[in-house]
Amino acid sequence: MRYTLLLHYPEATAESIGAEAIEEGQRAFQSYAKALDAAGVLLTAEVLQPSVTTTTVRVADGALRVQDGPFADTKEQLGGTFVIEVPDLDAALEWAGKAPSVAWGAVEVRPGAVYYADGAWRPNA
Repeated sequence: MRYTLLLHYPEATAESIGAEAIEEGQRAFQSYAKALDAAGVLLTAEVLQPSVTTTTVRVADGALRVQDGPFADTKEQLGGTFVIEVPDLDAALEWAGKAPSVAWGAVEVRPGAVYYADGAWRPNA
């Protein structure tokens, strides 16, 4: 079963928390990604650009609306994702609990419904 771990946490910069804290976080995520990979469960991972680079697109009143910034006004932003394939929710929760960012934000665990690979949509099973 595929699960996406969505990492939500307050955005930080080297100016706000210090370069050493940023480097420590990068080392922690490198270690986490290597552990997922070594366990054979990591499908993909991505760190996102800061939310100020976000553009949100939606249709309102029949017209396409483009908005600068994320769709929600919140102190926590989606900072990155890990897509893993594990036997069940319990295993996904165990890995989510090991994400470095769980110490300073939430990790949302969401099962996939379908995914696109090799030119076709495939059911998540």
